[in-house]
Order: sequence, then C-alpha cells, then structure tokens
Amino acid sequence: MKPQPCILCHSNDTHITQEIARDDIIALYKSFPGVAIDSLISSDLLYHHCNVCDLSFFTCKDGSIPTGDNAFYNALNQLDWYYFSEKHEYHFAKKFITKDSKVLEVGCGKAAFARFLPQEAKPHYVGLEFSTQAKQMAAKDGILIENISIEEYANSHSKQFDVACSFQVLEHTSNPNSFIQAQIDCLKSDILRGGGGRDKIPYLIIAVPSQDSFLQYCVNGVLNMPPHHISRFSDKTLQEIANIFNLELLEIYHEQVQPEHIDFYKATMWAKLFLPTPLIDRGLLRKFINKAGFIGRSFIKIPPDAYGHTAVAVYTIA
Repeated sequence: MKPQPCILCHSNDTHITQEIARDDIIALYKSFPGVAIDSLISSDLLYHHCNVCDLSFFTCKDGSIPTGDNAFYNALNQLDWYYFSEKHEYHFAKKFITKDSKVLEVGCGKAAFARFLPQEAKPHYVGLEFSTQAKQMAAKDGILIENISIEEYANSHSKQFDVACSFQVLEHTSNPNSFIQAQIDCLKSDILRGGGGRDKIPYLIIAVPSQDSFLQYCVNGVLNMPPHHISRFSDKTLQEIANIFNLELLEIYHEQVQPEHIDFYKATMWAKLFLPTPLIDRGLLRKFINKAGFIGRSFIKIPPDAYGHTAVAVYTIA
C-alpha cells in the first residue's frame, strides 16, 4: 500500500500501526445516547504514524478523513458532560494577553475564553465557530463570533491580530496544516520599538490532548478517534510545528491531572497493569478488568509529575 502523506508536515515517511474495524468503532459510539456515526465512517480505519513530525492520525482505507458533521456535534452537545465552560488551559493562556491585545479564537464554541480576557480586550476579541446558535448567544453578551472557517477568514484578515488561539480544536481538523497556517496569516508582524526593544510580539497558542499523557494508554477511548478526533499530538509534534511553519516555540505547558479526570486516569492506568493497550479491545477479559477497576483503581496513585489531559504550546513568529 502506498504511504499516506502526513496531514501535518506532508511527508510520505509514514506507516500504518493499527487497523480498526468499522463495526467496532460504530458499536462503541452507541454507548452515547443519540450519537450515530454509521454514515460518517465508510470503511475500516487505518491509524498512521509520521516518522518525521511524530503525528499520529486516522484515515479510511481510501485515504479520506472521516470527520464529524453538524448532526454529530449537535448530538454530542446534548450530553451534559461534553462541554466545559471553564478549561484549565484558559488560566494559562490568559497570561499572554494584555488589555491591548486583539485576540482571534478559532473553534471558540460559546466563546467561554472571552470571559477570561482583560475587560479592555473583550471588544477586540473575535471568535470563529460554525454554530449559528453560539453566535447568537455570544452577541447577547457583546461578544463577536463569525460563522466562517479560519482558512476563509484569513483571506480578508491578514496580519490583524496579536494572539491567535485554539483550545481542543486542532485534533478535530482534517487539514491541520492549513488550519495552523491560516492562523499564522492572521497574526501581526513583530512590533519593534525604540532601541530595537520588543514591545509586543504575536502569539500562536495551541491546546491539544497530550499523547505524552495517560491518554496514550487509553483503550476504547472513541472520543479520541474519528469522527471526533483525527490526530494525536506528542510534545515532539508540537516542537516540529515550529520547524514546519518557521515559528519560535516559546513554551510547552502540561496541566496536572485535573479533578474531572482523576477517575479516568486511574481506570486507564489500572487496566494497563494487566493488558496491552491497543486502540480498541472489546474482549471479555477487558470488560472484566474494567469492572474490577472500580475497586482496583483505589490502589492507583497519581505521581505529582504526571501529565494531565492537555498540553498547551505557545509560539511566536521567528
């Protein structure tokens, strides 16, 4: 089989590490009420790894990318636990924003991050989101959301923003390369003041689930698979983004295991003690270990340096 080009760096140096049966992933998604993916997954899935940028990503057998549609995300949004109005990474990201910052958030949802900005910066915030309902709700609070893709928006808004950010969005996209490039195109050039001192620099902030965290050991975690998530990002991948797009990587921040993820962490690490960690395993032994985990996970301790769910990378234009 001809290698699948990497969807991030476009290298042909990729290989398939696992194959997932279509019936298995459809069956696992049925555990979420009202969520059906039969029409979104056309074949068994191939899980690729790029040897250049370390990205892992999914395709169908014909090379197409199986992403979610509006009906899929509308169904997920009906689940009480799906959307968090406050994410830990918001507290980290806000330190890069001043009262004078003009902020662009891509895939902003209900624009929850806008509420973390300095009051003076809120009128200059723009969120991009396909949901028309989110746009209407944000408008009531004086927050501007545009129903447009970042690629299209960048065509008419070149070099207009001090900060471009996305939180838990990049992993959903079928073309992370164009997604990132369009955000870079929207950033202002470096601003230099008297004596060559740097007064203000543009920031690109990307938050993704960390493939270096306990998530790498999660089995049957379908929300980290198509049609929800398409790709997985390690620290090496976040570092390679700087090389691909001629950026300067300023920092990679890992959150600690958050309270809402403690049970998830312990259940994952408990099962890892006894079984291998393929993407999907619907076997009886897996089910037994998972049930025993309700007791066994009480013996799992979380190291103080354990990586939590999310990594945040901060870049500037080199």
